[in-house]
Amino acid sequence: MELKGQIEEFIYQSEANSYTIAVFQTIDMEILTVVGFLPFIAVRRLFEINW
Repeated sequence: MELKGQIEEFIYQSEANSYTIAVFQTIDMEILTVVGFLPFIAVRRLFEINW
């Protein structure tokens, strides 16, 4: 599955290991919560999530 969108805000991000919980908005305006080790993401930067 592939989703395109941007991080709207960080709920939690560990500086020690980059474990992140964030609000992700797809280009279709769907709001999701993403969780995982995401060291290279930033708020309002467009990217794809694949799994």
